[in-house]
Amino acid sequence: MKDLYRHGHHVVVLSRFSVVVLAAGGSRRMGSNKLLKTLSGKPLVSWSVEAALSSGCAEVVVVVGHEAERVKGALPPGVRPVVNKEWGAGISSSIKRGVQEISQDSEAVVIMVADQPLVHPAIPALLASLVLQGGHPLSCASVKGEPRNPAAFHRSLYNELLGLEGDRGAKSVIFRHLPEAALLEVPEDMLMDVDTLEDLERLTKP
Repeated sequence: MKDLYRHGHHVVVLSRFSVVVLAAGGSRRMGSNKLLKTLSGKPLVSWSVEAALSSGCAEVVVVVGHEAERVKGALPPGVRPVVNKEWGAGISSSIKRGVQEISQDSEAVVIMVADQPLVHPAIPALLASLVLQGGHPLSCASVKGEPRNPAAFHRSLYNELLGLEGDRGAKSVIFRHLPEAALLEVPEDMLMDVDTLEDLERLTKP
């Protein structure tokens, strides 16, 4: 991971990218709002948002929906929360809401999900640099070559993101452009999703 971080320092000068953190979902499997559950003294949602803030990006947009005011209250300073009133229509509605909100100057967007607390700030930074410096239209974290969240998209793909429908996230855009995408192989535990109380307990144990 130290190697990743060394690269991360070079990438910080690249502040031409935005990060959208998706934090609008209803946590059906958790039973109550997982994003407000505490992990090591901080609300779960703040972990991925702080990683986004430390990635060297120009801005962080956090899309909230379910219990929007409570989730907004758990966010660290320096981010722009936007409400997706259609969050029940699925994750694509939150991606669209976030992409609509980013700055006109943004040359790439990294889309992160709020329930991956172990994502290191170097991951969004490297994904953005693969798009902005590496010339790839998109890049995504991967485990054994399989694309995962987070993912970065060049501005030339913003219209495709804005055309998404349903609850499948950006997978359709990723698979359409997979031949020219860059995959950033990441240790699987760093991309762990917290979906259940058991997941949270696993992370809390030393």
